[in-house]
Amino acid sequence: MKSSVSINFIGRRQGLYPFTNSRWFLENSRNKELAGLRKVTNLKIVNAINKADVIFIRNKPESTTDQQVKKIDSVIKNHRADKLVINDVKDFNNVDNKDITFNIWKNNDVRCPDYCVLNPLDIDESIEQITTMLSTKESILLRINNRTGGMAMQKIDSNFAKKDIVQLLEKLSAKVLGYRNARVHTNIIAVEHINNGNGNYTHAFRAHILNDEIISFYVAISKTLVVSMTKLETSDLNEFVRINTKFTELLKIDVFKKKILKAMKSITNMGAVDFLLVDDEPIFLEINPMWKGNFFEKNFGDNKILLDWFYNKPELEETIPNVFQFKYPIKYWEKFYTTLVNKC
Repeated sequence: MKSSVSINFIGRRQGLYPFTNSRWFLENSRNKELAGLRKVTNLKIVNAINKADVIFIRNKPESTTDQQVKKIDSVIKNHRADKLVINDVKDFNNVDNKDITFNIWKNNDVRCPDYCVLNPLDIDESIEQITTMLSTKESILLRINNRTGGMAMQKIDSNFAKKDIVQLLEKLSAKVLGYRNARVHTNIIAVEHINNGNGNYTHAFRAHILNDEIISFYVAISKTLVVSMTKLETSDLNEFVRINTKFTELLKIDVFKKKILKAMKSITNMGAVDFLLVDDEPIFLEINPMWKGNFFEKNFGDNKILLDWFYNKPELEETIPNVFQFKYPIKYWEKFYTTLVNKC
């Protein structure tokens, strides 16, 4: 481990223009991230990439074009051999296009849902693929491979009328063809829908990983298909505590933990890996390289339920400490960047 480490940040703008690296600006920053970084006294931000020990790519995936990926790659390609690159753009398509992620996982024996890629230029062919898939699956999800689930995801089953599926495919196809102008690998995918959770709840497990080390983790719960912490209710507390406690216990099992780390390592070296849990086995869904959500926003995104749990129920801190670490963002990000320094 080096006594002092230098870091250079590169985003869609930061690091591509002179003097855009400083201790007071960070592209795609999270709440109090820079304040936590500044607590790490042996980590120095530098403008000159050749003086850096670490290069940290900060682009916002959903806003990044193929041309921007090429631009960032051209800046860092001659530095990979002698520097630690976090969230490298060479992995960008593997991370952000779910069909590519699934293919890599299947080739590495990482469990994930079955899927197929649909042709936006041939609706009839896509209907045939969907029909075949529904012959063995209870239901499937239609989505765009590089957009968040909440933006474009529809659950369908064998009871769906063909005309309704055609209309849905037509809408998705139009979007995909438009997106391909900036992102050539954009596709429509049909993904196996896997039931999970407890009773009325759907669970979304997430582990934040940096260079083969789990930094933090939690389980989000919801009564809707797309799990969102914004939909929490006061009555959800018992289930939230129960499932987060279970996650903590599962991570003490070395085999289970290694499956999570393998899912990340087979794709990239940093991110939030999302998965379901079925019979205590993880089924991996996606990786988000620049994790966010209510826990990483000021005042938890003004989420009244989280604010109540964090500030009016202090006894929960001993029960679910994995969740309560998000109450202290400066300390959280200090830990993150200290871990990064220790990797050098």
